[in-house]
Amino acid sequence: MDPAEKTDNAIAEKYAEELKLTKELLAYEGKEKIKRAAELVIANIELAFQNVEKAKREAELMIANKELIFQNEEKGKRAAELIIANIELAFQNQEKAKRAAELIIANKEHAFESEEKEKRATELIIANKELAYQNAEKEKRANELSIANTELAYQNGEKEKRSDELMIANKELLFQSEEKGKRAAELVVANTELAYQNEEKGKRSDELLIANKELLFQNEEKGKRAAELVIANEELAFQNEEKGKRAAELILANLELAFQNEEKEKRATEMSMLNKELEQFAFIASHDLQQPLRTVSNYMHLFEEKYLEELDENAGKYIHSVNNAIKRMSQLINSLLIFSQLGNNRKLATVDLQKVLEDVMEDHETLIRSSNTTIEISGMPVLNVYETEMHQLFQNLITNAIKFQKIDGKPTIHISAEEKGGKWLFTVKDNGIGIDPVYFGKIFDIFQRLHGQKEYEGSGIGLANCKKIVQLHNGEIWLESALNKGTTFYFTIPILTL
Repeated sequence: MDPAEKTDNAIAEKYAEELKLTKELLAYEGKEKIKRAAELVIANIELAFQNVEKAKREAELMIANKELIFQNEEKGKRAAELIIANIELAFQNQEKAKRAAELIIANKEHAFESEEKEKRATELIIANKELAYQNAEKEKRANELSIANTELAYQNGEKEKRSDELMIANKELLFQSEEKGKRAAELVVANTELAYQNEEKGKRSDELLIANKELLFQNEEKGKRAAELVIANEELAFQNEEKGKRAAELILANLELAFQNEEKEKRATEMSMLNKELEQFAFIASHDLQQPLRTVSNYMHLFEEKYLEELDENAGKYIHSVNNAIKRMSQLINSLLIFSQLGNNRKLATVDLQKVLEDVMEDHETLIRSSNTTIEISGMPVLNVYETEMHQLFQNLITNAIKFQKIDGKPTIHISAEEKGGKWLFTVKDNGIGIDPVYFGKIFDIFQRLHGQKEYEGSGIGLANCKKIVQLHNGEIWLESALNKGTTFYFTIPILTL
């Protein structure tokens, strides 16, 4: 064998040994890759389980928050009812005091009228006595007149016998006639006085009748006031009972609220621990997965540089597919790391959201210009928010609107905001391909993709980031969409204080 053949054989043996070593290395790396893939599957399963648990905790926290809000509203209603009841009770106490004062005045007036009535009755008795006395005097005068007449007849009979005494009798008769005139005048005066007293008696009777009617009316009014007072007392007692019930309900509501606050704190603590564990897991998993991925990538590049020319076309396709898979895996790991670290170093600050949107548009100026995108912005407020996270939120929504566009379509994006009930409602509307409503429930979940990698690039974590950012601000996010009719994303940001 000549030296040239020996050299070729030595080179061939060397290459055969290198190829054998490379195959062994590839086999070993393949086993390591399988192990890493199995570990990644386990990690993904555990991550999915933790996401489910996190979702449950978020749902429980959301339910607890809603229940707390409802109970706060009920507490406010009870407090308002209690305030109204207290106001009504104070008003009724005032009315009761007025009725009591009116009753006192009525009693005083009744006592006064009773005294007046007694005075009138006394005067009437006196008038009756005086009238009786005058009637007695009248009878006396009548008796005297009768005696005088009898005496006159006697004297006339004795006229003949007493002719001598006629002069004296005539004088006596004249005297008696004068006395009779006096008695008649006295009788006329007595009759006039009696008529006057009768008139006064009638007046007193009328006054007494009016006084009795007025007294009866006042007694009826007193009865009405007493009935109103009884009703007011019953209503006051009822309101006091209702007040006691409301107070008891308020105490129960406060106890339940305190219990729910404790439960909420427990859930928040559990959620915080779960989030920390998830962040730690994601951070460790992403770093541990990146290293073997970089090793595979480096060996694949080395293998491609040295042996691609010696391999057939199918091998080149396989190598290209492996490189693409490595690239996608690296993107997924980076996305997972970003998602886990989202909000860790957040700092609340007063931020002009118009400026944030301008910064996002400046960062993606090339993408916006190349896609011929039109972006309209209106009504952006200045709020206390986490600036970095809000930048990422608008960035994800804008890039999604540009990416998921119809073929040969011209993207148009409208971004607006308005204040509603202590919150700011933001709207991001596009004219893209739209989303089937059947997918609304899972579109904000991590790694959820509605399209293949060949159709639209991405890791499926952008909207999950958006949801997490909005929840960091204690807001909500949702969407409206239909296939081929564009999509509108809504999210709320409460007015936070520094």
